[in-house]
Amino acid sequence: MNQDNKIEEILNGLEKLPTLPGIAMKILELVRDEDTDLKAIAEVLSSDPSLSAQVLKLINSPSFGMRTQVTSVPHAVSLLGLNTVKNLALSFSLLRDFPKGNKDGFDYTRFWKESLIGAVSCKLIAKQIIPSFSEDAFFLGLIHNIGILALIQCMSRQYSLVLTEKDRTLCSYHEAENQILGFNHMEVGEYLVKTWGLPETFFTPVLYHHNPRELKTNGSEIECLTKILHLSSLFIDLSSSADKKLYLAMLEDYVQEYGFTGKFQIDETIRQIHDQTMEIFPLFDIKIGEEKAYLEMIDAAREALINLSTDFMNQLQEQKRLIESLREETIRDSLTNLFNYHRFQESLEKEIYRARRYNLQLSIILADIDHFKAVNDTYGHLAGDYALKKIAECLTDSLRESDSAARYGGEEFALILPETDPDGAFIVAERLRDNINSMTINYESKKISPTMSFGVASFDPANDMSKNDLIKKADHALYEAKKAGRNTCCLYEIGQKK
Repeated sequence: MNQDNKIEEILNGLEKLPTLPGIAMKILELVRDEDTDLKAIAEVLSSDPSLSAQVLKLINSPSFGMRTQVTSVPHAVSLLGLNTVKNLALSFSLLRDFPKGNKDGFDYTRFWKESLIGAVSCKLIAKQIIPSFSEDAFFLGLIHNIGILALIQCMSRQYSLVLTEKDRTLCSYHEAENQILGFNHMEVGEYLVKTWGLPETFFTPVLYHHNPRELKTNGSEIECLTKILHLSSLFIDLSSSADKKLYLAMLEDYVQEYGFTGKFQIDETIRQIHDQTMEIFPLFDIKIGEEKAYLEMIDAAREALINLSTDFMNQLQEQKRLIESLREETIRDSLTNLFNYHRFQESLEKEIYRARRYNLQLSIILADIDHFKAVNDTYGHLAGDYALKKIAECLTDSLRESDSAARYGGEEFALILPETDPDGAFIVAERLRDNINSMTINYESKKISPTMSFGVASFDPANDMSKNDLIKKADHALYEAKKAGRNTCCLYEIGQKK
């Protein structure tokens, strides 16, 4: 099954996937109809008093500089134009129907504030790069992270693990999602935007906005829009990050890489984003907050950036590598480089969720080195540590790419085998046992010949089995293997040597 089909299958199984409000769908249908005129759009808007009020607020805001107040929706529609009205109506109705505030461990208000910054910045950049798309760019920037909200609504329990992973390992949303869920909000966003009936100029940039280099349609308008959306996401990061000089430098680097140098000025765009978001936040019922010092911080960051050496970008790359290293340290065992106990627990919970929801097979193996204390007592703890490393390498080399190995504690290891039935898992365990049994570990002219015992247990989607239940079964099977004489494998379902 390819990734596209996998995402579609997963999302089709979810409940409460967000949809565009009814009035937004009506407006989209009218816009797609070549015979639609502004009068028909005005009639749809007029049927929604709240939406009408928002459109009138906008046309009378300082952004448009109207000399006399506009009091009728048809007049506002004629002044704003079809495309602007379409995107504003979509934006207003979407925000109105999604939650705000701080709940479920997620700050919805901050999300929408950052989404509006993305919308404004996307429009401002597109106005200079692809003027014909500038109005659509506002809505594109607003919805580029809509997949995050969909996942929070549909998979709140699992997504809490994503938020924990993001905070704990200092990674981005999509990296944490890939680790915990096996897919990310960009893929979900693409799926949603497709189901809403929006064209490829919307859903493809949403899919690739964090990694435009992966897009294969070089030189196309869609590639250009994807790069614009990527830059708008960096403007969001600039607004929320404490290290503003980092994102100023990244913006300059990507503007040059994308061939946009001279087409728009970063500092001027920052000021325009600030001015316009201060005007539109209240229109979208978003409080402005303490934003007055923002431009001063940008100026200070710019001055600091100018005064830094030309090696700054190299330092940034080193900083990124350091962050990646710190992330690895939080999930890896320092001795064996396998996943640690906590990572195993999180991964197993994720795999049980998948197995239960999609009726998949899942097995785990707990393995213990036989008589390991004797190795330490006879050869010393340094030899024991070396043996642990070599055994970990052997276990890893013997597994499939989809499997994972962790150091469970001391001389005990834990293996997760997704989509593997009991018989298949037992075969894996027996292969691992044989490979370990065939090893000779040479340490400072000393030869160590290890053996291991293996306990295998499988998850049954038909039963209400918890993560702890599955681990207990594997632990019981491991106990039976040791009881049977060690250097053997035991499957929990039969409770005896097979």
